[in-house]
Amino acid sequence: MSIEDDGGLRVLAINILGKFLSNRDNNIRYVALNMLMRATTLDAQAVQRHRATILDCVKDSDASIRKRALELLYLLVNENNVKPLIKELIEYLEVSDQEFKGDLTAKICSLVEKFSSEKIWYIDQMLKVLSEAGNFVKDEVWHALIVVISNASDLHGYTVRALYRAFLTSTEQETLVRVAVWCIGEYGDMLVNNVGMLDIEDPITVSVSLF
Repeated sequence: MSIEDDGGLRVLAINILGKFLSNRDNNIRYVALNMLMRATTLDAQAVQRHRATILDCVKDSDASIRKRALELLYLLVNENNVKPLIKELIEYLEVSDQEFKGDLTAKICSLVEKFSSEKIWYIDQMLKVLSEAGNFVKDEVWHALIVVISNASDLHGYTVRALYRAFLTSTEQETLVRVAVWCIGEYGDMLVNNVGMLDIEDPITVSVSLF
């Protein structure tokens, strides 16, 4: 990979490292992940071809492998692959162990914020994270979410209903509760009266007496 004017050899080396990721020896996989991190600065496209295997390593039982694979995957996310990768990571967030949830949550939130081209996608992903790991979401992250919600006037009704539904099933997630209580306080009339319904929504029945 140090031979700068021979891209063919570099791709060959990256492909060999990609095969190392399927090795049963954790030391070999860890070395391969480290080398692939260096290789992303030389030929990110060649490393992208091994994205599925790297994602599998994020779900590995070994903590060191998981952490390094997550750092590598973070470098590979771009506007073309962010949505399927975020979907996979959020699904894994639900079953990941407590030690890894903090790192995983931080990386997901950072990527969602960085690549959010649509406010509704940003809000949807952040509500999923809050529902699964709200207790690991940092203050500045949910503060930023509230700012986005405030500025998305066309999504106030949709967001308050989505938060209400999430609140009913995830009351143990303190940060989710904070955002939901704020949103219901601001837009409770839209929740009760199903104001601002989008085509993708089903109406819900909420009694004022609940509050």
